[in-house]
Amino acid sequence: RATDPTPAVFFFSAVIGITVIGMSEIKRSFNDEMGYLKREDTTSYSIRPGFVQGMNVPGKFYVNDQLERLMLDELRSFSRQSHNAGGFLPAVKQIGNVAALPGIVKHSIGLPDIHSGYGFAIGNVAAFDMGLPEAVVSPGGVGFDINCGVRLVRTNLLF
Repeated sequence: RATDPTPAVFFFSAVIGITVIGMSEIKRSFNDEMGYLKREDTTSYSIRPGFVQGMNVPGKFYVNDQLERLMLDELRSFSRQSHNAGGFLPAVKQIGNVAALPGIVKHSIGLPDIHSGYGFAIGNVAAFDMGLPEAVVSPGGVGFDINCGVRLVRTNLLF
């Protein structure tokens, strides 16, 4: 590592996620929430920073017609609640939460199997620049409930 000047970038594909970061949730109407989403083409949306407080990068997610309906219905239902009554945040909000993690690179991406998880949405992918001291490594981004976990081992090996 000492001889490699390029920062390491770690990728996490969320099977089951991380603890929700301590962001205060801003409640908005569904129409206001949709103001942060932009349909890019027939299979993808972008999510503007500001959708979730503290987003460092934009979000993206990929959908077909059925998944698009599910994603937007989940957000619509969440928007109707007076407060988060417990349970999972909508997957699109979880994409935004991941976009707020320290050290994230370029985008928080929801793949076509995206659905709500434990903070990191299931099917959420993110890369983190480990050359930044504030960057995080989140084993929870790989999962932890049905043995879809990851094992961390620290060694003094250099690559």
